[in-house]
Amino acid sequence: MNFRVIKDSIIENVLTPVAVDGKFIVIGYQRQSKNATETLDLKRTVQVFYFSGEFPKSAGRLNGPTMHDITFRIELTVSSAAKGDLSVLNNPSSTAPQRAAALAAFQEAADLVDDSFDEFAELLYQIFMSGVNYDLGLDKGIIANRWIDRIEKDQPEPLGGYVTLTGALNLTCRTVEEVPGAELTPAEIISNIIKHDGDDETKTGVDVEVEQP
Repeated sequence: MNFRVIKDSIIENVLTPVAVDGKFIVIGYQRQSKNATETLDLKRTVQVFYFSGEFPKSAGRLNGPTMHDITFRIELTVSSAAKGDLSVLNNPSSTAPQRAAALAAFQEAADLVDDSFDEFAELLYQIFMSGVNYDLGLDKGIIANRWIDRIEKDQPEPLGGYVTLTGALNLTCRTVEEVPGAELTPAEIISNIIKHDGDDETKTGVDVEVEQP
C-alpha cells in the first residue's frame, strides 16, 4: 500500500540526502542503535513511524480505491553532555553539595539541549515544508495535502552524564490506496467427528474450514 511506499521515500529521498553534512542521523536507514552518546550535541537522530491513518467512507468505494489520510510521526532525539554526573540526582546517598552541583549541571545541559532541539525541529520543518519536497520524494499525484500540523517536545531527562530531550513532528498527507484484494490459499475442509458414549449410530460431527497460511 502507498503508506509504506511514502514512509520509505521520506527516509530515503527526503531525509537521508540532507543528512550527509552530519547535522543529524536518520534511524532506519543507517540501521544504527540510539543512545545518549550517539545523539550528543549535533549528532541528533530522526526516526519515521506510520502513526495513524483514516479512511473516510465518503471519499472511497466499498471495493476500493479508498482515500487514506495519513499521519507520520517524525521522532527527534538530541543530547548534551553535562559537566557532572547526573546520576547523583537519583542517588539517595548523595550529599546536599553533590545534589546542588548535579542540579546546576543538569540545568546548564538542559538549556543547551533545548536550544539544540529547537534548531533541529526548525531544520526538519523547513525540509518537509520546502516546495521541492511537496511530493515527499515521489512522482507527482501520489500524495496530496502534505502538512506539518504539530510539533511536540518532552521534558529533558538526565541519563548518566548526559541530558536527553525527545519530541516529534506530525506529518500529514493524503494518498489513494488501491484494493486488489489479498491472495489466500483455498480453505481446507477438516472433518472432526465427536463420538459420545453409546452413540455408535448418529455420531455428532463438525466440519471446519481452515485457511492455510
